[in-house]
Amino acid sequence: MNQTKNQTKNQTVIVRNERLTAFAGAILLVLIVIELAITANLHALISFHIFIGVLLAGPLMVKMSSVGYRFFRFYTGHPAFLEKGAPNVWLRLLAPFLIVVTLLVFISGFALALVGPLHIGLLLKIHAVSVALWLPLLAVHVYAHVRRVPRLIASDWRSERHIPGRSSRLGVNVLGLILGGIAAVIVIPISAPWRHWTIHSGVPSPLSLGIIASVFAVLIAIPLLRQPNRRGK
Repeated sequence: MNQTKNQTKNQTVIVRNERLTAFAGAILLVLIVIELAITANLHALISFHIFIGVLLAGPLMVKMSSVGYRFFRFYTGHPAFLEKGAPNVWLRLLAPFLIVVTLLVFISGFALALVGPLHIGLLLKIHAVSVALWLPLLAVHVYAHVRRVPRLIASDWRSERHIPGRSSRLGVNVLGLILGGIAAVIVIPISAPWRHWTIHSGVPSPLSLGIIASVFAVLIAIPLLRQPNRRGK
């Protein structure tokens, strides 16, 4: 009986973490799609680009914290996460690059918003290159997980599949949005000089390159992600 209780408890820990991560990931995906659509008309929508970019920071921290928790518990030998096993080996190889480039995108973006359009040569190049690298990494990550996200979120609202902590999971994600929104509102007056920034019309080249690279990255990832994965030891 004790073994059954432990198994149930371990399963609950896993599911709670998965549902929190899925909720945060869904919020991020919606905001990122909006941000990419805005970026395609960056000159006219620069203020919205900065606002959504800063807003994204809140849900991003929730997502990274949730995934980081799973990473920490797995590699410190927690029974539940060992039983669940490690993610696909290719996703594990991708993860460090995705984290580093994601941080580079956001840090360079925040720096640009704060310093204004003057004397931004190096910062702008870093941001542009990091975005072009980030999109294919993100595309593979989304492809690997997006099909499970709706089911995980829907399961959290079905009474027959209720797992304790639903209100907390919702609250953490709402808090992430609120904190991101507060930061975005604070940045609005600081980033005002960007409203007078002029660029060449058309879709920015980093976005174009990133989208093209994303298509090839997903095509390459499809057979790799279908390979069987060893369970964690």
